[in-house]
Amino acid sequence: MIISDLCDEYNVLVSKQLAPAYGYDNINVPYGLVINDAGQLVNVQPLGDHSSKKPINFISVPTRTPRSSDIVANFLCDTVAYMLGYNAKGKPERAVQAFRACGDLHNRILDGIEEPAAAAVREFFTRDPQWETAQRFLGDDAWKTAQTMNFVLRYDDGTGTTFVGDCASVQDAWLAYYDHEDADGEAETMISLVSGKPVIPAKTHPKIKGVMGAQSAGASLISFNASAFCSHGVEQNENAPMSKREAYEYTTALNTLLFDQDGVQYIGDATVVSWARCGDPAYSYMINGAMSSRSRYGASAQSAGGLKESTIKSATQALAHGKPYNYEGIHLAPDEEFHILALSPNAARLSVRFYLTNTFGTFARNIEQHYNDVEIRRPNYDTTVFLPTWRLLNQTIRQQSKNAKISAEMAGAVMKAILNGTPYPVSLINAVERRIIAEHDVSPDKAAIIKAYYLRTTTNAQFKEVLQVDINEESRYVPYVLGRMFSVYEQIQLAAIPGINTTIKDKYFTSASATPARIFPILGDLAAKHMKKTWTSQGYKVKLGQKLGELSAMVGDRFPSKLSLEERGAFQLGYYFENQKRYNKTTINTNDDEQGEIND
Repeated sequence: MIISDLCDEYNVLVSKQLAPAYGYDNINVPYGLVINDAGQLVNVQPLGDHSSKKPINFISVPTRTPRSSDIVANFLCDTVAYMLGYNAKGKPERAVQAFRACGDLHNRILDGIEEPAAAAVREFFTRDPQWETAQRFLGDDAWKTAQTMNFVLRYDDGTGTTFVGDCASVQDAWLAYYDHEDADGEAETMISLVSGKPVIPAKTHPKIKGVMGAQSAGASLISFNASAFCSHGVEQNENAPMSKREAYEYTTALNTLLFDQDGVQYIGDATVVSWARCGDPAYSYMINGAMSSRSRYGASAQSAGGLKESTIKSATQALAHGKPYNYEGIHLAPDEEFHILALSPNAARLSVRFYLTNTFGTFARNIEQHYNDVEIRRPNYDTTVFLPTWRLLNQTIRQQSKNAKISAEMAGAVMKAILNGTPYPVSLINAVERRIIAEHDVSPDKAAIIKAYYLRTTTNAQFKEVLQVDINEESRYVPYVLGRMFSVYEQIQLAAIPGINTTIKDKYFTSASATPARIFPILGDLAAKHMKKTWTSQGYKVKLGQKLGELSAMVGDRFPSKLSLEERGAFQLGYYFENQKRYNKTTINTNDDEQGEIND
């Protein structure tokens, strides 16, 4: 299904001139070798943008042949070794071999073609390598840069220069060669997994480039390089039969999508690429902006594909409610078919982390639901409106550690849950709980994760009542109330001992949330002692005493001996919300000095 969808996308990209035609690649070629009818190099023409250290000029040229250490030439476009017979590493013999191999290839393809440009190319390769002439045209400094770049053959007919590959007869000759390059006269046809038609299967497929962590030369999405992976006596990619054209189409589509960085996301070790069936990249820009902006739609958020954050917000909200979105030439339809593919590196291959297909409106609705689920009351200094995915995942690791890494499996599972609107993985809550145990605290981001996780998993009606944006003071759910009580105990200690560095939170928080029956009597005794100390405000002391009495009455005389993981989540939320309540000056009226002591 992935391959078929990518082949369909390829045809759309070609129709929009966003991908090269069959048999061609878009690569960086910043120099043109201009030759005349006699095959003489008459100029080296800079192409594209040469304003920076690395010149840029992406054009469509005949498809490149993968090579490692072997000498393998390419048609009409290649490096200095193949086009000019020069080796920068001091191996002139190898450079001459590469030049001859390149000449043999061009003579095979262009044999019998009477086009003047084709004849000029044949003459070019009959001459000795002309790298010294090229160096003289470029100058020493530019020549050093050019040694790592690609050169394309251009023809000077006396009136101007043109790319040799633009000649119709040359194009026909190249496609005829390319179609039959790997053909085996004895090869049997097999049923294509893509089209369902008989084809001569391609034994190898082009490489995929642009996946984070994969080999820079490219990696394979489909490959069979050992007999253990093969079956029924077939070899290599004949085990997943498809024609050479189909292999080209799916790899070219994927490479084209990966090249557009605005349409790519990186989650954990996964490179996530997406596309709409219609081929409009604005869909991918919009989904990426909604998923990964630094404050979702806030002022610090980075735009995707040139789209403003306000545009992303308006579009997502409209599409989530099934309405189309139109703005400054952008048209997004909620019923547009949309695909999301996550790839992870695995040696020379790529692993599919997940592949999702749905309407764009459904994905928008699920993303909107995710942000509603993680919405929570925050301190006044915290201006976060929505918790972005990258920051959510950061709550699972120690922030002070330079070597801490987010679990790749968990990151992929979290993103999949967000996009599908399904429960978050249990690995997320386990990782967050480990951080809370280590830190003895519940940060706003961690509280948001706890709320969101259990909103999608718990069947406990009492627990669901407290999974809200703000505190539920009416709830009598015991684990939740115990968390609130712990916060009040801490407030009493802070008020009684101003400036204390280590509170009951540092010593008892983890054990209190796990075994209340063992810890809460100790906390009660400590609170009683703290109440006997001198207080700045008797009114505040009375209010804390009243609050503690109300919460104690909700719990009763017996504390639970042990709390489950879910109940600990309720405890932590109760503690968090009660803390946020005390930081709100409109809730507990104290003078400025007293409030300062409490906030410390």
